[in-house]
Amino acid sequence: MKLEFKHALTNNCLYIKKENKRIALIVLVYVDNMIIAGSQKLKIISFKNALNKDFEITDLSELKYILSIIVIQDCANQLIYLNQSAYIHQILIWFGMQDANTVSTPLSVKHNLTLSQCPKTNNEKQAYKYYARDIHYLSLVGSLLFATQIRPNIQFAVGLVAQFSGNSGIAHLEATKRILHYLKDIVDLNLILGRHRKEAFDLVGWTDSNWAQNPDDCKSVGGFVDVTGGSIPWLSKKQSTVATSLVKAEYIASANATKEAV
Repeated sequence: MKLEFKHALTNNCLYIKKENKRIALIVLVYVDNMIIAGSQKLKIISFKNALNKDFEITDLSELKYILSIIVIQDCANQLIYLNQSAYIHQILIWFGMQDANTVSTPLSVKHNLTLSQCPKTNNEKQAYKYYARDIHYLSLVGSLLFATQIRPNIQFAVGLVAQFSGNSGIAHLEATKRILHYLKDIVDLNLILGRHRKEAFDLVGWTDSNWAQNPDDCKSVGGFVDVTGGSIPWLSKKQSTVATSLVKAEYIASANATKEAV
């Protein structure tokens, strides 16, 4: 590239510039939004000036807000706080749930969502339309998917309800609306990036799977969260194969988590 950046292999939106085999600048691009990070302010300013020669850019100075995420930087403790409270309040208003009660979990304990709950007859479809009123299921699921950027605790629930986007039923919409009730309860919580103890480096991660809990295809959903080194990668995804035992489902989930950590 002209400015000597190299495309990161792990992220299509990430570009890295090295000088003397050390990282000088990191640039994260999404459509017309850009985050620039570097250890020397002079190099950041120089990059902005070089970019401005070819493109008209708006410099918003220190990062405080991007893609509906509020960013608070605690430089003294080397921590970054990410918050989506403004966005969550907005989607609650969009779907008329700003006055809804809160719940403590994103899914009920025995949700049992299946394809059999999808409307098949005209009467069932009319009953669903009457229940849904002005709520469009795909719009609601899409809004929740956007909220999973910094909310790993709703990843499983949103992934589950998204499976019924093609022909959702009343039970599916009830479960989806419950996620909004839950988000209202945790609206002010932050995702914190960075190490609380500068001298410590703990290799910590968790994995789990719900063996054959999907009655439609008997596949398991595996998930992990890794809090090593200050970054917090996570995943909740249906496994591609049918595990024939709980142990095998757990092994698959653990293997995926290990690959991410490595």
